[in-house]
Amino acid sequence: KYKRSFGKAERDQRKALFDEAHKVMKEADRTEQYITEGLLDKAQVITATLVGANHYSIRNRNYHTIVIDEAGQALEPASWIPVLKGKKLIMAGDHHQLPPTIKSKTAGSKGLNDTLMSKCVALHPEAVILLREQYRMHKDIMGYSSFVFYGNSLEAHASVAEHLLFTDDRPLNFIDTAGCGYEEKVEGARISNAEEASFLFRHVNQLVRNMEGHYGAKDFPSLAIISPYRQQVLLMQDMMLHNPDLLKYKDRISVNTIDSFQGQERDIVYISMTRSNSEGVVGFLSDTRRMNVAMTRARKKLIVIGDSATLSSFPFYADFIAYAEQKNAWQSAWEFAE
Repeated sequence: KYKRSFGKAERDQRKALFDEAHKVMKEADRTEQYITEGLLDKAQVITATLVGANHYSIRNRNYHTIVIDEAGQALEPASWIPVLKGKKLIMAGDHHQLPPTIKSKTAGSKGLNDTLMSKCVALHPEAVILLREQYRMHKDIMGYSSFVFYGNSLEAHASVAEHLLFTDDRPLNFIDTAGCGYEEKVEGARISNAEEASFLFRHVNQLVRNMEGHYGAKDFPSLAIISPYRQQVLLMQDMMLHNPDLLKYKDRISVNTIDSFQGQERDIVYISMTRSNSEGVVGFLSDTRRMNVAMTRARKKLIVIGDSATLSSFPFYADFIAYAEQKNAWQSAWEFAE
């Protein structure tokens, strides 16, 4: 009933319109390509992702210098796409922090975890330039990572070297839960520690109350609560939602995994280490690059909460606890018993 009937003239007219539209679109594409090439010819700097460097508009271009930012997280196969187009290569990044995320354990174990940057650093140490002065954190927060990863060569700029939340505050704390009975819970690959999380939030609440006497709503310090374990993060995110004293600062408080915080910073950082067992198993806490990220996110205060009896089975953590003791930053969780 509602079907339209086209005669030959109408069909010919519609075909002609489609043909004309196709020609116009092709002409528009040619014009766009012409303009793009003109702009690129005049540009001194072209930015792209690693894979984007193979986009048809720049695929056949060569460059004097290739600069790869965050090269410590760049997959080697992807890195070669721009590298092959340049005469000189500059890679900026930190191979002592987290490598790229590899979903395939087999691929990772067979070399995909090794970045082009880490290989170049190993093969050509004479070409490495270390930026020694940092503008983020108090010197005591910086100290352990500087010693372990950077040959004790980092320096804190005068503007941050001594900055604190308030006078006489400690910039670094290791709160030891050994002997408190805060046992981890393992469910397959999911690991959490509810009692450690509860203790952490009691400590956060107390710190927030102390800060309310020094800060207003507009300049209230930013705070991150992080853990290596996703299940522990989910648990702490739920605790945060049920903590009315902290919810009023929800725009200033973040709860997430360590991996998600690479490249970010906060005034205060809490790290929930989570692992607590009689066997001294630390799991993937043994990847010290992850802890290097975690320990260098804080500007003015770093609080690490963990079980020294478990953590000390791994030399990196035994040395960190010794460093905390040297800085008068070790405390037992028993000191905060209610």
